[in-house]
Amino acid sequence: MFNWKEFEKTKQILSHAGGQRYRTDWGQHHLTVRPTELLDWVELIKEDLNYLTLAEIAAVENNIDKEYRFEVVYHFLNMGTHQRLNLHLLVNEGEIIPSVKKSYPQADWMEREQAEMLGLVFNRPTPGLLLPEGQKNFPLRKKAELKTWPEERPLEFPKLRMNPNKSEAPYPEESYQWKQFDIFSPVSGGNFEWSVCFDPVKVVDTRLRIGFHHQGLELFLQNKDILQILQLVDKINISAAPNYSIAWAKTIEEMFRIKIPERAQAIRIVMLELARIADHLTVLSEVCRHAGQNEFTLFINAREKIYELFEKFCGHRQGLGIARIGGVKEDLPPGWIVEYQTVAEILLKNLHLIHKSLISQNRFRSFTDSGPVNAQSVLQWGVTGPTMRAAGLNFDLRKSQPFYFYQDIDFDIPVGIHGAIYDRYLIRFEEINQSFRIITQVIDNLPLGDFINSMYDKNYLELLKLFEGADTPLQWHYSALETPNGEAGFLLNFNGTTKPARMKLKTPGFAVAQALQVFAKGLREDQLATCLASLNLSRWEMDR
Repeated sequence: MFNWKEFEKTKQILSHAGGQRYRTDWGQHHLTVRPTELLDWVELIKEDLNYLTLAEIAAVENNIDKEYRFEVVYHFLNMGTHQRLNLHLLVNEGEIIPSVKKSYPQADWMEREQAEMLGLVFNRPTPGLLLPEGQKNFPLRKKAELKTWPEERPLEFPKLRMNPNKSEAPYPEESYQWKQFDIFSPVSGGNFEWSVCFDPVKVVDTRLRIGFHHQGLELFLQNKDILQILQLVDKINISAAPNYSIAWAKTIEEMFRIKIPERAQAIRIVMLELARIADHLTVLSEVCRHAGQNEFTLFINAREKIYELFEKFCGHRQGLGIARIGGVKEDLPPGWIVEYQTVAEILLKNLHLIHKSLISQNRFRSFTDSGPVNAQSVLQWGVTGPTMRAAGLNFDLRKSQPFYFYQDIDFDIPVGIHGAIYDRYLIRFEEINQSFRIITQVIDNLPLGDFINSMYDKNYLELLKLFEGADTPLQWHYSALETPNGEAGFLLNFNGTTKPARMKLKTPGFAVAQALQVFAKGLREDQLATCLASLNLSRWEMDR
């Protein structure tokens, strides 16, 4: 859990080293640097202060009255002390930014994304990621002009090394074989193009190309006001819709110091955990389907019961539109708690029987007990959520930085050992049990009172006028919560209006997709679809 004593220790070190360039806001460290000193600060942050995770990189083009044209924010996380640090890099047009990829491998895609969106120049090649390579549109610039897109080049396989001396033994690479799974392949699920190299039985290398579903979501949301964004972020992960809307409401409530009634906090916790159960059941059904197990239909039937609870609460099967600034859409309807208790009792009993049936089958266990990933790899690539915990790292925002009143709820965080497909299956199954345990405790101790702050129980126009009259925070702020796939949140900056100057989505699927070569290594071709199902890659979390 967050420790203020450790926070003060870090504050003394950074304030002494950074002087007036250091400040604190909302329990987070902020430090302003220039490109020439970036790598020295990154080394200090990682080696001396143990910020081993680079959570996100966001860049913004400043207003014309600012001294520097661009500001690049590096958001770091210390999982040991549960502290967060924001490194603000100030650069001008054409200045070369040192890459931090050597210290943080997960920075590769992050730097490529910012380079193609804003035209930033790094001291290493930054090929296109979400947009066609070679494009010069830079859509996140203030005066971006839509020009002709360059033609997308076909994906080329790396050349295999051959031994020119035929009298000697051939190189091992000569037996390798590259295969491509395009967006129409059942393996990729329509999410990306994936080139996989086999030896020729097991995977030895992969190449991934994303961006096929990119619609400029961040730019689209930056042109909307606070209340419009609340209704649009639900669709980022539709199978667990309440997570992103509640994460956005939480971010705004922290920035504007909005108090949420205890009953609204309780209802949010209930909906978050129901969404976690529904999403995990979807993943378990896909794992079983690709592994050739008929139990996948039983998981789908169980998920339908959760969707029915959502529908009786808000009218939408996936729980769309639940969150509102200052609370939730409505109170729990009469009879909903009794309905939940009946569903929970039946599902817990049935899921336990399904689980026993699966783990007792040697075929299922042998098929999924492959592709181990160690804790060092997932930490190195910035992976979070069940995928990280399956590899042996015990980190969950509900415990480390508890929001609402998670700290008062008795529940456990399951942790795996090997990080294989089977471990990820076990972690998600046990998290379903823990989510039911959380919901039961919250409902048994449901606070009385309002379900929304009365000051914000207004229509759209009245709320918009209220926010326009408020003092908009001008500092950067990052807020996140634990979604079914890992840490998700928003790195946000306002410039005095109700529309964000820059809004960066932190999505767990982005880091997992970048580390896909680690998870696929050593698998057979028939195990790839099962591996992807266990990772639960959402197209909107990748192509943000």
